[in-house]
Amino acid sequence: AEGASGHGWNGPGHVQERRKQKHPPMGFFCLAKGKKRQQKTSCLFEVSNPIPTPKLPPDHPRDLLQREFLVLGFLCSCHPILLFARAIQTAKTIKAIDLPRHIGKRAGFAGWLITGKVIKTKQGDPMKFLTFEDETGIVETVFFPKAYAKLCHYLDYGKPYFLFGKLESDWGAVTLTVESTQSI
Repeated sequence: AEGASGHGWNGPGHVQERRKQKHPPMGFFCLAKGKKRQQKTSCLFEVSNPIPTPKLPPDHPRDLLQREFLVLGFLCSCHPILLFARAIQTAKTIKAIDLPRHIGKRAGFAGWLITGKVIKTKQGDPMKFLTFEDETGIVETVFFPKAYAKLCHYLDYGKPYFLFGKLESDWGAVTLTVESTQSI
C-alpha cells in the first residue's frame, strides 16, 4: 500500500499502513515489542554425512604461551622469563628476590629487559642503567663505559638475558654492575 506521500513507503501513511498489517517487518521496533517472525532457513551447503571432528592431542603448555606472547606481545598467564626456565636452571643464576643476600659477591642473574637510560660520564663517555626483571622481582643494573661499549649494542628491550657481575648496595638499593652478558 502506498503512503500519504504516494511513494509507497514514505510518510505517515506508510507507518499507519504497516501497523494494520498482521506481520510487520522484522526490525528493532518489532523486537522491542517482543514480536517474533518465524522465517524458514536453509543451509547454503547441504551436508548429507557430516565429517566428525578429529580428536587432537592437547597443545603443549609452552606452545600456548609462545602463541599468547606472539599475538599479544606479552603474557597474561605467567612471566615471559619462565619460557626459558630450562636454560636458566642450567646456568644456575640467582633470582631477583635472593640477590640482596649476595651483596659484594659476583653473581649471575637471568632477567627480562624492560627499560633503560643512557647517560654520559663527566668525561663524556656513555654508560647505561638498565632495568631487568624475573618472576620474583626487579633488578637495576649498571653498564659502565667499558661494559657499555662492549655489550649494550646488542641488548633489545623485551628479551631475556644472562647478566654476570658484582652485586652492590647503595642506600639499600641492590645494583648489579654488569661485566658480561649473553642472550638466553
